[in-house]
Amino acid sequence: MVPPRTTRIDHDIPTTLVVRLMLVLAGLAMLLIPAWLLRHGLWPPGSVSPVIVLIVLATWLIGIFFLGAAMIVASSRWIISPGHLRITLNRPFRVAETHAFTPRDQVRFSVKQLDWVETLDTWKVILTAPDGRTFASRPFYSAEDAEAFRSAAETLFRTKA
Repeated sequence: MVPPRTTRIDHDIPTTLVVRLMLVLAGLAMLLIPAWLLRHGLWPPGSVSPVIVLIVLATWLIGIFFLGAAMIVASSRWIISPGHLRITLNRPFRVAETHAFTPRDQVRFSVKQLDWVETLDTWKVILTAPDGRTFASRPFYSAEDAEAFRSAAETLFRTKA
């Protein structure tokens, strides 16, 4: 729901340490476990060793993707105040990336419904920058909450400082 403040809205979209650790552990598991379990097929070399090498290399590739995901997934924070919007993206091992907008930038706010087959639908507020970049809010579990946040954010952003 929309925070009760009228002079500033802080909207955090966290990527928790737990999520990052799960991705790192999954990546390490994909790197270590198959190689350990199939080590007897790798050394000494035999007739099935080339097939086992392909299996181990495929699992290593998947493990590297998990580790890469842990490194690039971003946490972000929207700070909306009268006449100003700042979005900060934080990623591990990188300098924080900040995007600042004013009402002159012709930023567009919209609500997008995400249809899910097995769970309830969610909605996100999408901010479209003039250059076409999009920034998404955290998911809302009702269209009313998403629309209320969009309305409050856009109204506060469009008011004069």
